[in-house]
Amino acid sequence: MKDQNKLEEAKLNGNREVRVRALGVSRGVAIGRLVLLYGSSRQFFKIEIDDSKVDAELRRFRTALTTARRQLDRIADASSHARSAGGIISTQQAMLEDPEFATEVEKFIRTDQINAEWAVKSVTDRYVAQYKALPDEYIRERYADIEDVAERILTSLGGDRRRRVRLGPDSILVGRELRPSTLVELTGESPKALITEHGGWTSHTFILARELALPAVTGFKNLFNRVKTGDTAVVDGYNNEVILHPTAETILQYTRAPGKQVDIPAVRRNNSAKRLTTTDGTEILIRVNMDFPSGYPDAYELGARGIGLYRSEFLFNQFKGFPSETEQETAYREVALLAGIDGVKIRTFDLGVEQWGGQNVSEEKNPALGLRAIRLSLAHAKQFRSQIRALLRASHKRSIDVVIPMVSGISEIYDVKQIIERESAVLESRQISHGEVRLGAMIEVPSAVLMAKEIVQQTDFICLGTNDLIQYLLAVDRDNENVANWYRTLHPSVLRAIKMVSKASTDLGKSLIVCGEMAGSPFYVPLLLGLGVRELSMNINSIAHVRRLVEGIKLKDTTELAAEVNDCQTADEIEDRMKQYFRDKWTSLLPPDFFADRRR
Repeated sequence: MKDQNKLEEAKLNGNREVRVRALGVSRGVAIGRLVLLYGSSRQFFKIEIDDSKVDAELRRFRTALTTARRQLDRIADASSHARSAGGIISTQQAMLEDPEFATEVEKFIRTDQINAEWAVKSVTDRYVAQYKALPDEYIRERYADIEDVAERILTSLGGDRRRRVRLGPDSILVGRELRPSTLVELTGESPKALITEHGGWTSHTFILARELALPAVTGFKNLFNRVKTGDTAVVDGYNNEVILHPTAETILQYTRAPGKQVDIPAVRRNNSAKRLTTTDGTEILIRVNMDFPSGYPDAYELGARGIGLYRSEFLFNQFKGFPSETEQETAYREVALLAGIDGVKIRTFDLGVEQWGGQNVSEEKNPALGLRAIRLSLAHAKQFRSQIRALLRASHKRSIDVVIPMVSGISEIYDVKQIIERESAVLESRQISHGEVRLGAMIEVPSAVLMAKEIVQQTDFICLGTNDLIQYLLAVDRDNENVANWYRTLHPSVLRAIKMVSKASTDLGKSLIVCGEMAGSPFYVPLLLGLGVRELSMNINSIAHVRRLVEGIKLKDTTELAAEVNDCQTADEIEDRMKQYFRDKWTSLLPPDFFADRRR
């Protein structure tokens, strides 16, 4: 019935079909209606509200306005010594105190019966347009202050965590850039696909999209000027394309070919009792990366042995804020129970300061190099100790390992070990049941690679996060499409780093788990095996493809492949050699479009 409705709409659609090239970052096809997301700190879209809810929405806006005013007052007090800063803050304070602004926003909420976020956007967009039209350049540039004030109010509106956001049926999320927290927040509303203007293959949003099997494309230029909420579109993650205003014939073409979403002819199930080995008998262990533990039974059925990376920071979205110690313990117990004797590796909060501290923290100029991950946890010792206690309590009669993110050297490991010892003693003194946890470290910055031997000596295992490792080694923002051509997974320095870490773990007899996107790609897996890796952790949708490949190759050949590219001096040279090797050795194991894949 839904497909028939789409066909009828297409026949009545007066717009001409338009095909836009984009970069597919999560395979699949979806047909639906576009929902445009706005905002940066907190993303939102237009929501129509019932008449009975208008007063509550007005109160939300007034509370947010008061919160924004108080924030600016605090900033003004802190910057009273700086004349220029004081002038900027005074201008923004005046805007927030302007009764006309508040009156117009409230009028929008009442008359249009819409959410406060959309009303703020509508009013400020008009103000910005008026300022940009002024002839005086100095005054014209004040539009930036209006945008800053609007963002502050919108962020304050995000403090109401009790609101349930609802999408319409068959919604395709569209934004200049989609935050992972936005996707997690809206996952329960079952969006059909994602379209963005900015973002890269290894961005957290698209990693999550692949885990959720949501088709996604990025690189759609000038997005908001070309589409509007309610437009019908087809997202084709296979052919790197968005089709706007599709004709009835186009919709029929896509609805008649649902089988295209299966990459291999038959996904072999019931692998849960079967060891995975290469054809010459070397066992390879596959684990799964998870944010939502409910998916683990399917991963186990496909052949996963435990959870190699559980991202604890996604609890912030689940509990709409900082999770309590009890909430954390319950969540960790649940995931550990599902993983059973194969165990779960839980990464401590890998967050930026703006996500941890809420709306009262200043935005960092360079978050990737700022106060984040283990640095942030150690800077907020009270909350970090609470997480450690929750992990210790949850590990009672459960197999839980703890992974420290963004380790740069030995000092962070010493600090975490001391906290674990101290909190274990506290639980012991209170006669609270708890277990022991094994400690691991994420290797994802250059200093950790150079200190790999020492880090391995101080931990029970190590995890190699290839996404961030490539970013930091090559000084390339993995979410910035402007430098996408410099983000090269096969850069010689990346392969040397992996080899160095692999050797350190092998020499000391410790486990190394590769848990970045390389681990789930059939193109990179043979090279990883040739470099000494024996444990891979990937998203659930990669397991069948990787198993099929591993079962059909010899470890001897992967070692030969690694040796063959060892002397290459560029990523292009390595990729060409690898493609030729694949053609010579493993063509029958690969999907038909394997060599045309643009995502490498």
